Amino acid sequence: MPASLELQRQYGSDLQVLFVECQGADNDTAEAFAWRHEWMDTAAMWTNERPVQVEGNGLPKFALLDTEGKLLLSGNPLAQKKAIEQAIAEQVKKAKSPPEGTPAPLSKAWATFVKGEIGAAVAACDQLGATDAALADAAKTLRAEIVARTGTRIARGKWLIDNGYVREGSDLMSALGIAVKGCADFDSAIVAELARVALADDALLAEGEAAKDLATLLKKAQEKPFDDGNVKAFAKLAKKHTGTKSGERAAHMV
Repeated sequence: MPASLELQRQYGSDLQVLFVECQGADNDTAEAFAWRHEWMDTAAMWTNERPVQVEGNGLPKFALLDTEGKLLLSGNPLAQKKAIEQAIAEQVKKAKSPPEGTPAPLSKAWATFVKGEIGAAVAACDQLGATDAALADAAKTLRAEIVARTGTRIARGKWLIDNGYVREGSDLMSALGIAVKGCADFDSAIVAELARVALADDALLAEGEAAKDLATLLKKAQEKPFDDGNVKAFAKLAKKHTGTKSGERAAHMV
């Protein structure tokens, strides 16, 4: 578990660690166990639904999926530490490389996208496609890939805002607003979400305030989540922010 969390910290959004409870514990029991070991409140995700089947029921057990969701490695992670780390590094590198078959002249556009300059990357695809007939189809394909990936990020930001993670969602949208500068494909969607936060109605303002209070309390309670004072603080927060997503999360913590 600590090694997996360290990989999550090391790679950030380039890797997603998903822990699967598979011994029959209910969600609350599993989550409490994880909190006691200081494994919670990280970028790792948790579930009791197996996303992929692996052989045997021994523990520990892992499955490593590639960028397309195909199974690369599985088994006992303790016996495959170097192989796992090498495979992850290769997949991260692959994810940042141009899609297979991308002509060399378009590789620079992809590198620009990977750096976070989405608008400039789209513009480069448009320019090359318009000035070089031989690259037109490939430029169109690469542009579509960039647009699709950016659309996923925008959808993520919207989901965060809709589900009470107002600060995280607005931060993501603000960063995307800078990244897509000059690209009309995304401007309207991002501007709409940022305007929704800036001109927030009472419900969204309440969600934002509740999320801020919960984030502060989670950070404070990280080392001693079951301390009586922290439990009472979560109960107080849940009552204060009744009707909000973060209020519900605080009640769940209690």
